[in-house]
Amino acid sequence: MTPPSPLDRVFEAIVPRAVDAIDIDDVIGQVDVNHLVSEVDVDALVQRVDVDALIQRVDVDALIQRVDVDALIQRVDVDALIQRVDVGKLIERVDLNQVLTKVDLNALMGEIDLNSLLTKVDLNTLMDSVDLDKLLDKVDIEALMKRAKIDQIVSNASRGVFAQLMDAVRRQLAGLDALLIGVVTRVFRRPRTAASLVGGTLSGQVAGAISRLTAFLIDAGFISVSYGITAALMVFMVGLLTGNTVDPSHHALPWLTGYVIFGFFYYWIGLAITGRSIGKGLIGLRVVQMDGDPITPGRAAVRTIVYPFSFILGLGLLPIVVGKQRRALHDFAGGDHVLYDWGDRPAELPAPLTDWVRRRGLDVGEPVAAGVEQLPATEG
Repeated sequence: MTPPSPLDRVFEAIVPRAVDAIDIDDVIGQVDVNHLVSEVDVDALVQRVDVDALIQRVDVDALIQRVDVDALIQRVDVDALIQRVDVGKLIERVDLNQVLTKVDLNALMGEIDLNSLLTKVDLNTLMDSVDLDKLLDKVDIEALMKRAKIDQIVSNASRGVFAQLMDAVRRQLAGLDALLIGVVTRVFRRPRTAASLVGGTLSGQVAGAISRLTAFLIDAGFISVSYGITAALMVFMVGLLTGNTVDPSHHALPWLTGYVIFGFFYYWIGLAITGRSIGKGLIGLRVVQMDGDPITPGRAAVRTIVYPFSFILGLGLLPIVVGKQRRALHDFAGGDHVLYDWGDRPAELPAPLTDWVRRRGLDVGEPVAAGVEQLPATEG
């Protein structure tokens, strides 16, 4: 190591003492800073500064801790700052998609008090500033309705209203059945046995005469209207193809035979496939075998063939009212009976009638469906 020269030793001895003897504040006070700055070539100075090296040497955390941010913000004229900022150019230079990917929107929404925000928004002014016509022009209403499934909602609502209406009609008819059964039971002085009416339900029990009569009237009307339309269409087609006018009144027997055949197939097909006709389906009735199994096509055919004979003087229908089993002549012929069956909804009596049946101990039907049990006989 080279020893210091005499000159170095002199500087080491003199400079510290000279610095201590100088009043820095007084020196700075004597300096004309404005003149000094005007003499400095700032551009050349900045070019000579290694900014990267300077930033690396700066302790940013320590610098931020020493800055009074609140005082700094108070001294900033935000309005003037915003006026000097070209927001359009700023937004153009910002990649909003990239910004949104880095923002936790859920956390952001959790921090926002929406209620407080909405109270500060003048909705009337906001709505006045919105051009609803232009907004609606840009909305694909048809696609929106498809996505919202409006047609399905309307369809379900319509079916719901129809189902409620039919349930109300069925309940009233079942109530009339119960009243008629009570009258017949008293007239013939039969022992009364109450069926268990869980929630007033009659599902699986033998249907009464009023419900069956209503179903028959619906079926008769449907057969008459359907056959009349079919016959009119046939007459029209014959006249169109042959040029001859056909008068049905001159051929009563063939038309009557056609009516009977049409009615046979109407009942037979419905019973063989679903155990119901249209009328029975609307009223909530089903034809089943005595053991509860679905009726077979053969039994359905026998029942349908015998059906007209039950109407001779009404003798074949009388057992529905006065018989203990409430089975008509065609029921015995087909080895079946007609039960209340409302599908996936329970067949219920109106609430007052349910209580009345329980108090009177009426036998409202022989339960067939699973889960319907006979109560012990009661005296009334």
